[in-house]
Amino acid sequence: MKKRLIMQIGLVVLLIVISIFLYRIGKGFQLIVENKNYTLGDVVYEAEGPVRVTFDDEIQLDLKKNRADLAILVGYGKHKIKVEVLDNNGNTIRTVEKTFSLSGKEGDLVSIPALLNGSDKWIFRRNVT
Repeated sequence: MKKRLIMQIGLVVLLIVISIFLYRIGKGFQLIVENKNYTLGDVVYEAEGPVRVTFDDEIQLDLKKNRADLAILVGYGKHKIKVEVLDNNGNTIRTVEKTFSLSGKEGDLVSIPALLNGSDKWIFRRNVT
């Protein structure tokens, strides 16, 4: 009887652990991607356009100057962003790649001009009070 109870409790705990793991790897997060002018202190980062933004070699957004779009990324782990600045014919002029982690909250924001100009503050965590 005692052995059976321990087995049942162990299986319930195992199911809870597996559920938490699957939730974390399958959770989707909305990420706002802006190609708009951005001011940080005294520095103004000018929007370039058009740009092609690729996340994790899967999700691709094409943004014109002064536009924004929404990407949905899956999982809490590290993600990769690749930004290509394009000319009017769609040819790549330059490319920037970075890795990042999400804050775990909906609505994190990525500033493409800040990313392209080497700012450390190119992704913003949403603060809810």
